Amino acid sequence: MILKVKVINTGFAKGALLISRQPISFFGGVDPSTGVIVEKNHPLEGVNLCRRILAVPSSKGSTVGSYVIYGLAKRGVAPSGVILGQEDNIISAGAILGGIPVVLADMRKILSSFENGETVILDARRGRILRLI
Repeated sequence: MILKVKVINTGFAKGALLISRQPISFFGGVDPSTGVIVEKNHPLEGVNLCRRILAVPSSKGSTVGSYVIYGLAKRGVAPSGVILGQEDNIISAGAILGGIPVVLADMRKILSSFENGETVILDARRGRILRLI
């Protein structure tokens, strides 16, 4: 399975897919020292983003979230890559600062083509997501 996507920040990542159907607030919603989602009542509360390929519709909340993402990258606890359902300046800016590959994809195609937890390759050099067989 190969899904073509739009590149926001180039790079290459491999990891377990973590799909969020809801936006994530990085400022206050993610522990900046561990990468664990701490937002109360979020479906992924308690889940660690570290070394995962995060598929999320968008972020929410403060623009300080960009710096949280950058800090996660500096501490080595950031997602390996990000798949966005819509253009998002907060996640994109933080990922660019942190050197994290980011792509833009139709979330309906992500949900229908991939399973949460499966290992994928995010090739943000060629604009594609591949299922690792």
